[in-house]
Amino acid sequence: MSARLPTQPGEIIDRGRPLRFTFDGRTVNALEGDTIGSALYAAGRRTFSRGFKYHRRRGLLCCAGQCPNCLVAVDGAPGVRACTEPAREGMRVEHLNARPGLELDAMELVDLVGRPFTPPGFYYKTFIRPRRLWPLYEKALRHAAGLGRLPEHQGERRWRTEYRRRHADVLVVGAGAAGLSAAIAAAELGADVVLVDEGPEPGGRLLWEGHAARARTLAARARAAGVEVLAAAPALGHFDGLVAVWQGSTLHQVRAHEHVFATGAIEQPLVFPGNDLPGVMLSGAVRRLIARYAIAPGRRAAVIGAGVADVLRAAGVEVVAVADAVLEARGRRHLRSVVLPQGEFACDLLVVSGGEVPATALVTQSGGRTAYDPDRGHFALAELPAHVWAAGQLAGHGTAAECSGQLAGLRAARSLGRGDDGSDTRVADVQALLAREQERWSPPPIRPGTRSFVCLCEDVTVKDIGQAVGEGFDSLELCKRFTTVTMGPCQGRMCQLAAARCVSEATGAPLDQVGSTRARPPWSTVPLGVLAGRPSEPAKRTPLHERHRALGARIAWAGDWRRPYDYGDPEGEALAVHRSAGLIDVSTLGKLLVRGPQAGEFLDRLYPNRVSTLKPGRLRYGVLTSEAGRIMDDGTVARLDEQTFYVTTTSGGVAGVEQWFSWWLTDWQLDVTITDVTQALAAVDLAGPRAREILGGVTSLDCGPEAFAYLDVRQARVAGAPCLLLRVGFVGELSYELHFPAAHGEHVWDAILAAGDVRPFGLEPQRLLRLQKQHLIVGQDTDSESTPFAAGVGWAVKLERAEDFVGKRALRHAAAHPSETVLVGFTVANGRVPTEGAVVLDERGVPVGQVTSARRSRQLDRVIGMAWVPLALAEDGAAVTISDGAARLHGTVVTEPFHDPAGVLMRS
Repeated sequence: MSARLPTQPGEIIDRGRPLRFTFDGRTVNALEGDTIGSALYAAGRRTFSRGFKYHRRRGLLCCAGQCPNCLVAVDGAPGVRACTEPAREGMRVEHLNARPGLELDAMELVDLVGRPFTPPGFYYKTFIRPRRLWPLYEKALRHAAGLGRLPEHQGERRWRTEYRRRHADVLVVGAGAAGLSAAIAAAELGADVVLVDEGPEPGGRLLWEGHAARARTLAARARAAGVEVLAAAPALGHFDGLVAVWQGSTLHQVRAHEHVFATGAIEQPLVFPGNDLPGVMLSGAVRRLIARYAIAPGRRAAVIGAGVADVLRAAGVEVVAVADAVLEARGRRHLRSVVLPQGEFACDLLVVSGGEVPATALVTQSGGRTAYDPDRGHFALAELPAHVWAAGQLAGHGTAAECSGQLAGLRAARSLGRGDDGSDTRVADVQALLAREQERWSPPPIRPGTRSFVCLCEDVTVKDIGQAVGEGFDSLELCKRFTTVTMGPCQGRMCQLAAARCVSEATGAPLDQVGSTRARPPWSTVPLGVLAGRPSEPAKRTPLHERHRALGARIAWAGDWRRPYDYGDPEGEALAVHRSAGLIDVSTLGKLLVRGPQAGEFLDRLYPNRVSTLKPGRLRYGVLTSEAGRIMDDGTVARLDEQTFYVTTTSGGVAGVEQWFSWWLTDWQLDVTITDVTQALAAVDLAGPRAREILGGVTSLDCGPEAFAYLDVRQARVAGAPCLLLRVGFVGELSYELHFPAAHGEHVWDAILAAGDVRPFGLEPQRLLRLQKQHLIVGQDTDSESTPFAAGVGWAVKLERAEDFVGKRALRHAAAHPSETVLVGFTVANGRVPTEGAVVLDERGVPVGQVTSARRSRQLDRVIGMAWVPLALAEDGAAVTISDGAARLHGTVVTEPFHDPAGVLMRS
């Protein structure tokens, strides 16, 4: 039976424009202007979701997008609030968090029989032993957790979000009566004003309270005054003066001189046994359903407080009882009766209201402070930072909203120098100006019970909070983290005050000492695609990119760079380096100039080996470690003169290394400058037994082994271009790394290729060549927990140094306490190359390590690789088993480099 009422004065539905969508595969009839929630409710749907933990039925509660009760998936996107999402023709809506279906949910057994076994933190307590079964427990818990699934095959990204940066004199958040009035007042005084609101049109509660004409008049005045109005545009958060506002396909980043928050108030539910049953609804939700969507919310209603009883009667709903308190709501699938102080009454609708609390999240993110107000029974604004103002219900002015909004606008304009007296009125002054007689209001009591829910998002009950306090989590912040109260989709909108009251009752501490939690941004639900911006990937290309394309290179992504992986024959390219010479583009290496009288001291503090002892014209390998002694990056440090060092980093690490250097330089205040020259310089590596001969053909520099030895640095002209030459050996052969201005890149590349029997090689052959030497790649062979000692580069750490350096204490501990796993080389006998990431097993078949690199070497005629293995296996000849999908591979540990272990060739 349809729940639609005759035409209502303020309804926003268009009865002449029907549309249809599907919910769980069934067709639902709706009207233009309906939300998903209103259309489903009009069609008789009462269960909209299931509770997160106990999987109890949940129905419409607020109809304002503040609670978690109506979360659905729309066209595959989870986490959409049905009560505010407009219904669209053909949309596909599905329930969340219920299997196999919304009406029959197998996980409801947790509520029926499993409740004693699922106290707060039960998964940590119950599933800690036996540890070997944790993978099974984890799989089951992950399967049960979550609120929806992301599509497994997204294809091309759907979002095309644009970023818009907007500067204004005044930003007003909230377009109710207070916000509109504030915006109008400021704009009429000459300010550049932006007004944002999450509703589809300005007006806020004026619209559903039956004052649509007044709301539209104010909106028209605002636009006439020059206010930029952004509707359907929720403010996501306040970030140190910047307010992010999401509107459709645009993320506005608004900076304003003055911020006026008129975010209104949020109606609170009551806490009593059965308060989560479908049919228990807030008074504001009832008003919205009737006024905006012409829907009768029920047939027989009980009302707590008399504010909405007349509205229900006018809509044809029988009001069976009106009371000041509720003892219990009863029913299984839906509300059937309610127990009031005067007795039990059969009903299908219970209208409750725990009063309204100011929506302080955004203003507290800006630096505002709240305090408990015993006269109002909630936490109210107590202090605001400079250039931040509050208006309307947020400032505590309920019925005087418009007046307070006008005053807020005047204050904003005054602060811009356009007012009469330039006064700097704060919140307390506003309250004094708009003082009105108020009765002392006490919130209804919290009624304990096993099904008295404080937090509907996370299924946290009064009993749960009492238990948490009893276990020592006796502050609101600790209780929040243990029980997850206020951490769900509503972010405390509907439960923060009740949670604080429960902690207060459990501890005996007054509410002003218990305090409140702070909601973190984003305050409103937002798809990650909005925050990610446009689906464009900026590509970095080296100065030699066109040369690689002309040579037929296979270009692919390597981090942010487009690099040649090979030129058609990676194994042949690697063999050319061994037999003659090869040339590779290494312009992607990070390049930093560190200069100054204290440059040596600065680098000594950053690297675990000493740098200041380098003589000009020499270089040294360096591994960078964090304060925890973990590998961050590696590269070389070359000393060009007494005050200048040339630092190279990994291709993807230069931004992090520069930031790391700059951070410490700011702290240490040494006489040093850091310059990133990565994009300004091209670089190539000429390697192979004929490299010296070929290089000698394009430079007058003496490249002999005595004049230009291993780890030497020289400056000379190569093919006429000024060049810095480094004798390094990453690929295991005699090699010269040449760094020169990017403008000369193609010329130098062409000259070297024309100078002799030299073949270009790409990134894939380079990876094979370095693997033959067991030279690690940071980020591939290491992770965030790898130490130099475990990764085989402990020789680069000099703990005997007297002076301190970053990570020294942690590295000393790591040296004294060897890691359980270490990085070693291995070979595989049967010729199959294991997948990078394949698991290393112990004799019991338990995972104990993983393969990080593996290739087949034509030079060595075998499969080689590197892997993390238990310390006990880190010796030559030790057998390892590798699980690679369904296959089991048998390998042998090799601790020395596979090729030229003594390093004779690269030092030649």
